[in-house]
Amino acid sequence: MAQTTLWYVNDIKFDELSKRLENNRFFENSDYYPGFEIEKILNSQNSLESVGINSDIKFNVYEYSYSFSGQHSSSSRLTGTLILFEFNNKLGFIVDKAGYNNALSFLRELYKSNKKKTIVPAKYDDSIMNGSLFLWMISKIYNNDSTINYDIGEEKKTITLNSLDGVKGKSRTGLNNVSTQGSDVINMLTTLAFLLESERLTEVGLNISFDTHDSLQLEIKTHNRIISLDVKPEEYMGPLTNNELCQTNGKVNLVILRSIILLTVHLSLIPMLYSLYKADIAGTNVKDDLVSEISADMANRLQRLKKETADLEEKITSENELQK
Repeated sequence: MAQTTLWYVNDIKFDELSKRLENNRFFENSDYYPGFEIEKILNSQNSLESVGINSDIKFNVYEYSYSFSGQHSSSSRLTGTLILFEFNNKLGFIVDKAGYNNALSFLRELYKSNKKKTIVPAKYDDSIMNGSLFLWMISKIYNNDSTINYDIGEEKKTITLNSLDGVKGKSRTGLNNVSTQGSDVINMLTTLAFLLESERLTEVGLNISFDTHDSLQLEIKTHNRIISLDVKPEEYMGPLTNNELCQTNGKVNLVILRSIILLTVHLSLIPMLYSLYKADIAGTNVKDDLVSEISADMANRLQRLKKETADLEEKITSENELQK
């Protein structure tokens, strides 16, 4: 699946924009989207219960497609997903487009306007754009402090960072990466080297438990002006698989399930992670602290290995003496 980006729309109402998407033709003379078609596959106004977001939301899910010259077929088509939503009195899109200019021009065509500031990308704090949030997540997992409890009103909630499956960073020599998979020693060495070499973190693969969702697998990337992310609906574990919105002919519809997970992640999970990060790191330097912790752990591990080696050598010497 493509990476998705979050955008907000001004000067129009949900119902009006929904009608535009249904009643207009798009990209009629476009070389980039020949034979463009768009179809609404879910109208959430029929049922708004239990979509995993702690506020009222209404949304439509659309599937679009267009022709391209495939290697084996002249009638091949590429597909993508578009989500129109209204949440907290804001109207927005989530779209299968990662590039800033590509996504903006695509959405302007659907909106039928090139007016500036009508469609704008979601704004994120510098700590998200420069990868500091990713560092914090690495630190929480490394220190076995990955379960975070918080309150929403009188409700008790929990986020658990289950694993970081891969992280990429920007260094002077290009991109480097690290994974939390493998042995403890290898993780220590590779993570330490990665942190020392990276100027900023640009990508993270994360498995997370959030609220009632037992397992969400997602990938987040930072770009110059926006962030993009995607999820893996086939690996999702939680109540959405039994939600009537996600069922088609008695089976889970992965396109709709992915769309609802994307709404949950973009509109609820990312803001919550940022809030928890800000509350947790006040007055600290996450990168310096993590480098110090890993260095100290490596020193302690080496000391233990030296002692174990010395003890083993002493045991072997004693056994040899007894055999003489």
